[in-house]
Amino acid sequence: MENEEIKLPEFDEKKFKEKEKKKAKIYFISFIFGLIMAILCSFFWVNLPSNIRWLLCFLLAISSIGFLAKFFQIFKLDIKNFSKKDWIASIFYYFITWLAFFILFINPPFHDVSPPKIEVVALPEIQQENGTINLFALITDNSYVSNVVINISGNEYEIKKDNNSVYSYNLTYPVSDYFIVAKDKNNNEAKYEGKVTYKNNLIKIESDEVLNSSSEIEIKVYKNISKKGFRVFYRIGEYEVNATKSGETGDYLIYSTSPQYIGWKKNSLNEIEIFVEVIHYFPGIKDAYSNKIYGGKYYFQTTDDANIGVLESPVPKDLPQPEPLRTPGFELVLLILAIALFLRKKK
Repeated sequence: MENEEIKLPEFDEKKFKEKEKKKAKIYFISFIFGLIMAILCSFFWVNLPSNIRWLLCFLLAISSIGFLAKFFQIFKLDIKNFSKKDWIASIFYYFITWLAFFILFINPPFHDVSPPKIEVVALPEIQQENGTINLFALITDNSYVSNVVINISGNEYEIKKDNNSVYSYNLTYPVSDYFIVAKDKNNNEAKYEGKVTYKNNLIKIESDEVLNSSSEIEIKVYKNISKKGFRVFYRIGEYEVNATKSGETGDYLIYSTSPQYIGWKKNSLNEIEIFVEVIHYFPGIKDAYSNKIYGGKYYFQTTDDANIGVLESPVPKDLPQPEPLRTPGFELVLLILAIALFLRKKK
């Protein structure tokens, strides 16, 4: 047993070369088929309605996998001896090629049939009749946005733009209807029609006229001014004090505060100005966009209470925060890469 020699199997160079040649041919043909389908889908893309063209082109690419076998036969590749791994690899290389070239062909410089994308937010959604509504529009395009105007009562006005490609315009009562028109350098046009609302009594105050440190001031805010959270605060002297959400009644949210916060003075007539700040973040942009609703001035007499004006302002909760920019289809790309790594590991 100890003297027996271990015999290694003979290396069949001819068989090895044939196998590698076959694999290279499979990948090359899959690449060519993916390129052809990408070109065809890009032509369909131009003539299809924008709301269904992604889906239809994707379904066309998937359904065309059945013609891959016929394509192999055209190039005189024997598919009878294809293993399961051969089929998976060929389909994978075809799909990756199609996806890469399709995305390339439907974007500049090959094609630009897509109009700019307009995302508009009105801050606040409902404003007092004596207030201003700020319109913020994030307008993006796959090439370049060349012109943006807002149309109000048949008159067009230019809109100023910041470093984040966010355009802004201020509306005042009684303007309610508007539409924004954006064009890119290839004259593709997008239009956004909007409407804003004005309403009085958005902010109401309930409190006693004479207050001590434990007295409560209720600030009622009309809850439909924003679909997201907002900050309720007041200015007293050189200080800002945040009110705390404490309940809800009918169409109003209730925020509470008291004279125990810094800024209030004991045994004095205190003047406060109330505001509601509505905040919005566009996905992928760290800068906040905001506007305020003015709630008016109020005067309160305080008692000689040592606990008045001693606490720091509360920290507001549940306010909008910056949102990450999510890329459509990114999960699909990760799945494809995971499959590719798995197949590579199995080889």
